[in-house]
Amino acid sequence: MEAVVNCMQMTTGLLVIIALAFYLFGIFVVSKRLERTYFTPDPNRKTPACVFRDDFDFYPANPYSLFGDHWAATAGGAPLAGGVAIAQWGWASGILYVLPVNIFLGSVHDYATGFVMMRQRGQTASEVSYRWITPLSGILFTFIGYLAIVSFCAAFVRLVIAGTTARPSLFIPIILLAVIGPPSGYLLYRKGWPVWLVGIMQYVIFLIALYIGMMYPVRLPAEAWYLILAVIGILAACLPNWLYSEPANFMMFLYMATGVVLMFIGALVANVPITEYPPLIFYDRALTPSGWFYPGITMMVSCGALTGMHVFWIGAYTCKRFPEERWVRIIGYGGEVLESVGLWTAFLAMLVLPVATYLPALKAGWTAAYGLGFAKVVGTILPLGTEALMILGMWIVIVFIMSTFYSGFRNMRVLGLEFVQLVTKKKITRYVNASRWIAATITAFIVIGLALSGAYLQIWALFPILSTSLAVFSFIIVGEWAKLHGKNPIYWRIAMVITLFGIALPAAIYGAWWNFSAGAIIPGFVSLMAAVITLIYVFEWARKRWRKGYTPEERETFLKFEEF
Repeated sequence: MEAVVNCMQMTTGLLVIIALAFYLFGIFVVSKRLERTYFTPDPNRKTPACVFRDDFDFYPANPYSLFGDHWAATAGGAPLAGGVAIAQWGWASGILYVLPVNIFLGSVHDYATGFVMMRQRGQTASEVSYRWITPLSGILFTFIGYLAIVSFCAAFVRLVIAGTTARPSLFIPIILLAVIGPPSGYLLYRKGWPVWLVGIMQYVIFLIALYIGMMYPVRLPAEAWYLILAVIGILAACLPNWLYSEPANFMMFLYMATGVVLMFIGALVANVPITEYPPLIFYDRALTPSGWFYPGITMMVSCGALTGMHVFWIGAYTCKRFPEERWVRIIGYGGEVLESVGLWTAFLAMLVLPVATYLPALKAGWTAAYGLGFAKVVGTILPLGTEALMILGMWIVIVFIMSTFYSGFRNMRVLGLEFVQLVTKKKITRYVNASRWIAATITAFIVIGLALSGAYLQIWALFPILSTSLAVFSFIIVGEWAKLHGKNPIYWRIAMVITLFGIALPAAIYGAWWNFSAGAIIPGFVSLMAAVITLIYVFEWARKRWRKGYTPEERETFLKFEEF
């Protein structure tokens, strides 16, 4: 049955204003309240970046470079894909789901887990779960995290290759992207150049590279791109963060920010009426290929709304580099807000396209459609041709994808080694450096294998389901941390319950039904697996901690662990 609500004329300018109102409320009200109640920074307390400094994963980063790196690392292709997907349900779909979920759950999740993991010596949430709850819970946390990351990295490989083979003009900027890190990191961290000067240098170099790429396009076969991307991933995983991933991601952050600003200004200036899309289509066989608005939207969107996967980004990647505790709120909460902003640009780009263009793009591949929508909106403020604007839009899509590809490989290296250590109960203390390269190389083979075979399609579409399951795990961990610190864990218990019964389980169950109905047997079973693992994790927590509680000795041991 079709249920369509029509009530008012919406425009792109109004959608920008509504989104900004939500985001500003979250930053200046919600996150400030959390800082006062739970996560008060201690200016005299040293962070893991200083105490455990190894100039590989742990080091006190430049906070502005770290902010750019963190947002670029988290805001990959998934929020853009989510913004493209939700347009099928009308312009109110993002207002009803994405915006409130982001400011009350998603950005809260990233801020909270970043602070807790920082206080836990920069350990991953899997290790913390292994110690606090049960060994099985830690292993499940690691397994589902690795599965989700490897699936979207394989999907990103295919998206990048599709973009580069279709537009050879992107060859030179992508190759430059692979080598810009070391000189930029050296200038920033070894020569002491100010971050703004390094940023300007990177920005200008890449403008030149984009221009040269348009003048001298280079077409490579897909096989060559698979090899290039595998090498980039291994280097990102195994070289010191300050030398490779962080400076490259900071450059990508500058271009991502450019795309966001251009889209928002263009949407405000043009104020395009949304005439092709009604406010809300709950279900229409022809217009909503992903089925019902709810719980369909929980199946299609995590990044930009609630991304449990970020427990590894903020908790295993970024928190090892916080120079001071006061930066956790700005980088954690603010970074996830900006990821939602990225989703909103894709949402706007779709809403200005005719439905006859949008629906085939949704089914066949969204990157070209994003380029079309980007060109239409930004063309109102930049006097460039459509082809040039589409290349700029495609470049912004590529940097969104590549930035998370870098950090994804780094996290898979961490999680792969961690899984082995948790299962075998043995720490890798000898040949640490060699083990990193081996883990990254194995990951590269898995990612490329999934991408080449197309097997990633069996799990990539389930990334939001796997990711929201991880958010349930994360809220449990934060609630335990609050309880052990004598703080009321009610917010985190409520967040866990809402996420479990309102998002994660509906997404998994609906995803299983939706895939089974379409004859996609393996994705259906993977979706059910996410639901089962989530329930097992919750049961493990309830069995071990919720009923038993903590003894004074356990609480003392826990608090002492944070004294470093």
